[in-house]
Amino acid sequence: MTSPETRRDRAQPVHIQFRREDVGTLLGTIGWVLGALQIMRDRGHAEHDEEFHEVYEKLQPKLDRMLEQVNLARRESMTKPEFEAQIETAYTEIREAFEAWIQLTATDTLSMAVATRLEGIAKEAEDARGERE
Repeated sequence: MTSPETRRDRAQPVHIQFRREDVGTLLGTIGWVLGALQIMRDRGHAEHDEEFHEVYEKLQPKLDRMLEQVNLARRESMTKPEFEAQIETAYTEIREAFEAWIQLTATDTLSMAVATRLEGIAKEAEDARGERE
């Protein structure tokens, strides 16, 4: 018999029952987070900031493990193709929202970069005028 102290250190599974639509939403949500983490990691590399890479390295394996478990449960519960379509529909809704978010954040990032650069150009021009006077 195990003692309560050793049982506390073992993983205690949580059993959740989802409707097929909820599985699609969960898969899409995990995909969204993985995509956002990838973007953060890439941005960190571009800016030579390893903090974002470390966040990615910490969270990505956990999310991949969750995806594997959800996909395994999905495969084991597959029945009729029309029921699987509910999963795909819910997943697609989240994926489309993620794509819209990517476009929005890309536009915001570009706008900020352009504004910052224009401010820099204006400051350089002002400094050059000040030196000539």
